[in-house]
Amino acid sequence: KKRQKHSNQFDHYVSTFSVWESKFLNGDDTRLAKQPPRRLEILRGCFEGAKNESVVAALKIVYMDFAALRLGGDLIFKLMSKLVR
Repeated sequence: KKRQKHSNQFDHYVSTFSVWESKFLNGDDTRLAKQPPRRLEILRGCFEGAKNESVVAALKIVYMDFAALRLGGDLIFKLMSKLVR
């Protein structure tokens, strides 16, 4: 049950990055222009990673199996959420 919860959460993150990327690429990035360049680089990396099936599969295993890394993934998602919303 917990594993399914973590799996669903990870899938949500990946699909959300795809939605954000389409907004970003369609010019809806006025807020992003004011963000620190390093955070934008992280966001771009998330976009690229979310499109790579091998990366997604590997990160999903790590996210589901290791609590400390899951916490890190949650933190990255939270930080990126602040950038795009």
